[in-house]
Amino acid sequence: MQRRTQAFLAIWHDIDPAMEPEWHRWHTYEHMPERVGIPGFLAGRRYMSADAPEHRCFTLYEGADLSVFNSPAYLERLNAPTEWTRKMAPAFRNFTRGACRRLASAGAEHGYAGSVLTVRLEPDGEVDAAAAQALVERIAGIEGIVGALIGACDRGVTRTETNERAMRSATEEQSLDGVVVVEAYDHAILQAAAADIEGLVASTTFGFRPGASQTYSLAYLLQA
Repeated sequence: MQRRTQAFLAIWHDIDPAMEPEWHRWHTYEHMPERVGIPGFLAGRRYMSADAPEHRCFTLYEGADLSVFNSPAYLERLNAPTEWTRKMAPAFRNFTRGACRRLASAGAEHGYAGSVLTVRLEPDGEVDAAAAQALVERIAGIEGIVGALIGACDRGVTRTETNERAMRSATEEQSLDGVVVVEAYDHAILQAAAADIEGLVASTTFGFRPGASQTYSLAYLLQA
């Protein structure tokens, strides 16, 4: 993740198998370039997993700050979806989304790894940024891990009503409270370390407790 990234948008979902080939073309050639072209968006990356039946796709967009994700330029785009976007809207399944501020991070900056572990978080007391920072530093010290990030999500920004959000109403879209994102250069190493990482998250008092977790492999990356 880039040093100047202060916020990010995290998205999980599944895809209708009948629409998936075209969905990947749309997301790669139109949707991600459209998003990364919005002022304040710094990068976008899409990860996939064959082992996550409800959320096979994980997408993360980096932003200069949290306000990027309800800025006039972004909302203008969300309220004027393209014809291809309208066509792809029914492909989404089990949509979960969160606009998060960067609470803590450790490890390599300006680089991206091929595998990520996401641990979605649920509220559990007052947020402790110092404890969160200590947690990501411990995670980043594990062999094979190149970076760790914690985001605390803003439900007000996440739940801004737009035409695109209305198009996804059939997915029963869920909001997010927080997430840990861990990057590794080797998928097998990350999978082997996943239980230890989840244990660290569960044993650290920083205002959240762990929820669902999943490992993913990089499919596409685009920087502004």
